[in-house]
Amino acid sequence: MNTNEKALKGKHFFPNLLGFRFWMANTIIFGHLREIMTIRNLLPLDLQKERMTHSLGFYPVLMFFTMSGFLITYQLEVEKYNTQNISIKKFYKNRIFRIWPVFYLSMFVYWILLPLLLPEYTSSIFFKTLPWLKEAASFGIYDVPKWILFLLSVFLLPHIALLIAYVNNGVWIYGVHHWTIGVEEIFYVFWPMLWKKFKNFKGFILKCFAGYYIALGISIVIYLFCRKVFHTKEAMYVSNLIFFITLFSYAYCFFIGATAIYAFLYRQDLVQKYITKGLTIFSIVVMFILMISGFEFPFFINEIFCSCFAIFMLYLVKDNKRYIIFEHPVIVYLGKITYSVYLFHFISIIVVMYVLEQLHIPQKSMILFNILQYLFTWILSFGIAALVFEKFEKKILAMR
Repeated sequence: MNTNEKALKGKHFFPNLLGFRFWMANTIIFGHLREIMTIRNLLPLDLQKERMTHSLGFYPVLMFFTMSGFLITYQLEVEKYNTQNISIKKFYKNRIFRIWPVFYLSMFVYWILLPLLLPEYTSSIFFKTLPWLKEAASFGIYDVPKWILFLLSVFLLPHIALLIAYVNNGVWIYGVHHWTIGVEEIFYVFWPMLWKKFKNFKGFILKCFAGYYIALGISIVIYLFCRKVFHTKEAMYVSNLIFFITLFSYAYCFFIGATAIYAFLYRQDLVQKYITKGLTIFSIVVMFILMISGFEFPFFINEIFCSCFAIFMLYLVKDNKRYIIFEHPVIVYLGKITYSVYLFHFISIIVVMYVLEQLHIPQKSMILFNILQYLFTWILSFGIAALVFEKFEKKILAMR
């Protein structure tokens, strides 16, 4: 075994990761843009292409989760290693200042401002059965009021709100992409408390994996039991919801990230020996194939993807090398503001698309429409994010 004493002393900077966030954010923007174009009938419905589009946005989200597991676990482990304790209050305070202000600002934008300013256009995108789910969304047994979904989102459970609407009617709620914030918040709530109590790093991670798959197995048994025994829409709805809530925790992403930081901190011998250029290239190829294939399967495929990303991440940070594609000052800055980019890219897509449709650009030239849509979505997404970061987020973070 080979402990990374320098990193365990704290304040270790991981090169390339901020810049890589920029590239991940771009693929998510592209995926959501294509989906909204399909909803607006600006693209013909092609289920295979839709699956590919979804994969382009979905797998980078798993990367973000894995990176969170890596970085948050590092923060907690360094504090515990150096002080033999973890300040839960300090951790929660930092997360609240980091996440809540910008999140609630975006909640206001999507739940209040957007429906108020563009009511008809907004209603053509949200709370409308998605075109690629019209055949699948057949449960429709509960008419869940929007205010309940809104309250769930306010109380940092937007992923539960989305699942209720998605399983019931196959629709997007306002701020549909907020679901990832809900998943992260659940992780932030429980992880420091659990981390404070455990004594063996490796044993604890193994127990986390075992606990997740036991819970997932129980949800599958409940689903199959309800389907076999009850034969009612109500039973199917509840069993589906239980299964998807367990699955949508994406806990394994965070655990894989935690496993990677364990190797970085305590098994440098393995990192230096096995995290090679060849293995990293192989991992990149696997991730690329999955991202463009449109193939998504809830069991083990996502874990393979996250493991490949963990290998790639370890390669980026293991020798402290800096790659210009990730470490150029502009890329680093744009990577730094990706939280706001993620929260506000949806409204950027919608506003640009609305203006272009009002100008009848799609009827005149789809090539021109695509160029203008992608260009101005990117400019507006990063422009709003930079404004929010400089004028709002920075001031909030300074108060920590």
